[in-house]
Amino acid sequence: MSPDLITAAAANGAKGIVIAGVGDGNMTAPAMEAVKQVIAKGVVVVRSSRVNGGIVRRNIEVNDDQIGTVTSMELNPGKARVLLQLALVKTSDPKKIQDYYDRY
Repeated sequence: MSPDLITAAAANGAKGIVIAGVGDGNMTAPAMEAVKQVIAKGVVVVRSSRVNGGIVRRNIEVNDDQIGTVTSMELNPGKARVLLQLALVKTSDPKKIQDYYDRY
């Protein structure tokens, strides 16, 4: 996964990004650094997985609390995107947005 896509999305005004990662929503180290940079600029980043099954849980392989990422739980990237779009209408607080993913 190229970090260029993450930084370009943020540079072009994205308020939120859904990462379609592998396994537990993981990504390359350079992509993770780009995620940290865009989160510092106020972009909400949701970790999701492109594999067919499984749940992307918080703080398993990635320290989501430290980095500030949101996890999609049981939602695939497409569904995670829709929920993020709806959540951003109400708030840009990652903790509140995580609550939406935990509930829905």
